Amino acid sequence: MKKNREIVCGLAAWLLTACFFLGCFLIPGLSDRISALGNNNILIYGMTLVLFCILFLGVMALTGCWTDGPGLLESTAFKKASLVILLASQLPFWTVCVSRETEQVGTVSMKYGWHTQPLAVMILLFLAELAVFFWMYENLSLKEKKGEWIVWLTYAALVVLIFYCMYTPNIYGRGEQGDNYHAHAYFNSVYNVYQGMPYTHNVTSIYGHYGLFFKIPMKLVHGDFRAFVLMIAGIGTLAYICAFLVLQMLVRSRVLRILAALALTFPVLGMRGGYYWQVWPHRVIFPMLFLLYGTVILKKKWSNLWTAAGGYLLCMLAILWNTETGLLLTVSWAGLYISRLLSRKKWKIRELFFSVGAQCAGMIFAFAGAYGIVNLYNLSKHSPMNSVRDFLIPLLSDGYMTDTLHLDLPTYPSAYMAVITLFLTGVAMGIAGWFGDKEKRRWETDLVFLLSVGALGCLVYYMNRPSYHNLDCISLSAVLLAAYLAQYGMDFVRKNGWENIARSTFYEAMRGGIGLICAASVLAMGTGNVLQFSQNSQIKENFHNTAEFEDFAQQVAAVVPANTHAFGLNVAEVYSMLHWSTQCFTMDFSDMAVRPDSLKELKEQLETEDAPAVFTNKSSLGIWQRNDPETYQWFCDTYKLNNRFSFYNEEFRYFTKR
Repeated sequence: MKKNREIVCGLAAWLLTACFFLGCFLIPGLSDRISALGNNNILIYGMTLVLFCILFLGVMALTGCWTDGPGLLESTAFKKASLVILLASQLPFWTVCVSRETEQVGTVSMKYGWHTQPLAVMILLFLAELAVFFWMYENLSLKEKKGEWIVWLTYAALVVLIFYCMYTPNIYGRGEQGDNYHAHAYFNSVYNVYQGMPYTHNVTSIYGHYGLFFKIPMKLVHGDFRAFVLMIAGIGTLAYICAFLVLQMLVRSRVLRILAALALTFPVLGMRGGYYWQVWPHRVIFPMLFLLYGTVILKKKWSNLWTAAGGYLLCMLAILWNTETGLLLTVSWAGLYISRLLSRKKWKIRELFFSVGAQCAGMIFAFAGAYGIVNLYNLSKHSPMNSVRDFLIPLLSDGYMTDTLHLDLPTYPSAYMAVITLFLTGVAMGIAGWFGDKEKRRWETDLVFLLSVGALGCLVYYMNRPSYHNLDCISLSAVLLAAYLAQYGMDFVRKNGWENIARSTFYEAMRGGIGLICAASVLAMGTGNVLQFSQNSQIKENFHNTAEFEDFAQQVAAVVPANTHAFGLNVAEVYSMLHWSTQCFTMDFSDMAVRPDSLKELKEQLETEDAPAVFTNKSSLGIWQRNDPETYQWFCDTYKLNNRFSFYNEEFRYFTKR
């Protein structure tokens, strides 16, 4: 065995990479030079990942002659000291991380119970919970056949709660403008496609071409916004069902399964108080479908040409759903097959070149397929084909994430640092298999590699704009990996690893320590979910009140003639409940800064059709004025205000032609 070198090489690569990562941000001249090239968050993040892989590979190759045996690493004192340092270092890191959680953009954590009470008290309570939990796990046990029903009952209860919490059709229920903006940004593209609009340069979606998936279902429900939210809740629930099934197959401990199930649902049941479909379920559903597919074929040993092709077909759909996430999942799928080849006992260079070529062909197929479907849809609507640049929006949007919405990445201890470390651990486990005992490679190692590569790719979304809630996009993957690694920590506790550390190798001691940290993190998230669920449910309660939203729609219908030309924030939502058409189709107003020329097209639509009246709202007119003052002035000169409708924090307006 040469397991000790995996720990040493991984630690060395991580330390050097961490120094590089922080240095790029903290050295002023270097940071400015990188920023001149583009979004420095993404550039530094990408270089960091590449550097870690190169360093780990290089050090593993250089230490190929390492043999485990008596020495410093195997001395009892050194193993105990290393384990203590590993565990003790977590306390200051997480103390700073939690205490500064409220400072990050996009966080709602100031409402959490651990921020409304003294931090020292909460730390002591959590440490006491950890001690009780590990003591109970060490001293109590269930028989092999007992308790499995509790696990499945937990899954079922959480599935019902997830569906209920995600079905929130009253977008004004909390009275916060951010909910209206986020809901409109996501629904607008679906509504445009439902009404038969093609994807063009100025009428597109920065979140992908997911509207095509809703085309037929929306036709069946006449475009009703309430039914759309029901579909969204179903998709979000499906993502969790996939996650629970992966958890069931990947983690053997029933206690960990229940804890991890609670931790998995923390973002929806315990944290999120408003709307952000752009993450939930948009950037979660395909990673979970993808992970479930990979788990099944790896566990059942069904890996062959057909299942590989099935994976690329799933990648094609993922690219169609969300371009960015789909492309990154495609890379991770290709990486899995190349990694599996390198993990074989014997392989030839010719085989490697063939495998790389085959995976490149699969990636090209996935991208070309998604691109082709979008353009076939456009052609069916007698519209020109999209350019590749338009298809890749917002990946190629000039200045959108470097100027308009740019945020600096926190350089103090933050949750994203722990998440990156967790996934780099998974990547290192996969790469170490290229050098280890090829006969004993387990399917879980391949799955962990697939999960980690995919999650590190999806984390680009957070790096692009490090708003705290954007970190949710990889929360399911993080909990699944943490739960898997936590098994080693639980085994360490069950076998009284501290007392028997003399009989363990350095590798086993460090693996147990990492497992303990992961177990503690899963327990913390599960506990947080239980504590916050009641408060979060109260925040969301009025989201389920469809009556007042429906009443407002009827108030509009009583004054505004059916199918009156309309545009703006949440206007399509109101019209869809009345089964009307807005007759005006633009980029969503929430992201109008991406395509301000869409407002010129709006003016042309109103002029061409000689619209006698227009329905919109105050917020949308403000957005129009900021992004295109000239056409806004035309609107003011052409139409006069006829009526107002107030609803929560918004004022809707009905205009007639002068």
